[in-house]
Amino acid sequence: MITKIKEKLKKLTIKSALKYSLLIALTIIFLLPVVYMVTSSFMSSKEVTGMLDFTTGEYASFKLIPRDFSLEQYYKVFFRNSEYLSEFWNSVLITLPTVIGQLIVSALAAFAFGKLKFPGRDKIFFVYMILLILPIQVTLVPSYYMYQKINLLNNVMSIILPGTFSAFGICLLRQSVRYISDSSIEAARVDGASYLKIFFKIILPQIRGGLIALALLTFVDTWGVVEQPLIYFTDKAKYPLSVSLSVSTADISIVFACGVMFMIPALIIYFLGEKNLRSSFSRI
Repeated sequence: MITKIKEKLKKLTIKSALKYSLLIALTIIFLLPVVYMVTSSFMSSKEVTGMLDFTTGEYASFKLIPRDFSLEQYYKVFFRNSEYLSEFWNSVLITLPTVIGQLIVSALAAFAFGKLKFPGRDKIFFVYMILLILPIQVTLVPSYYMYQKINLLNNVMSIILPGTFSAFGICLLRQSVRYISDSSIEAARVDGASYLKIFFKIILPQIRGGLIALALLTFVDTWGVVEQPLIYFTDKAKYPLSVSLSVSTADISIVFACGVMFMIPALIIYFLGEKNLRSSFSRI
């Protein structure tokens, strides 16, 4: 009996060791590019360009530790080259209104689809579900012609408006709204409360986690937008930083510092809303 228990413990230990080894290996694979970017941002421009062979476009060498610690890249980004700092604020100008707009629209629509009864409610929501599964590349060309007709090309609203009325936010918050008991809403209606008062006093406090999760996901999605600015903007001065970091014309000598600067806001928002993100998705 004791021998069998020892054999089972041994098998369990081996299984656990293999599982954790696999998880550690995957973690290293996913974190290596981030670590490489951060450490390379503290290299001098000469050391960065020396790693890249411009004749072939491939890396001539690979190293994680700077030979000489330097803040030259950050100095160029913040004080000598205003282009990347300007693009950073372009990203902020596009992202913040999109996040705020989607929170407002999605919360109101989720309340309507989740708790109110009106003709065609389920059919309209089904249309939203169809829009949710459509890849953005399918709608880029029709959207371009539509914005051209209403003079919204080369305007940040061409990105803010689709993000504000995104189907994803409505579908996500609707799941949170459905968990609110109908009895509390009915009791409020009996007391004479309007739907607007119910929305602010009952619905919003109970979907706080979903709102934070939606804000986080919308921020990350909009913060890294690339296709829409390239198609809708003719003025390169309006490009967000995500575009410069994605195209081949980016200055390789300071691209790592720009990458760190671009990554920090998303990381801060993620760590602030991580718990609410997990709790929100556990309800779906």
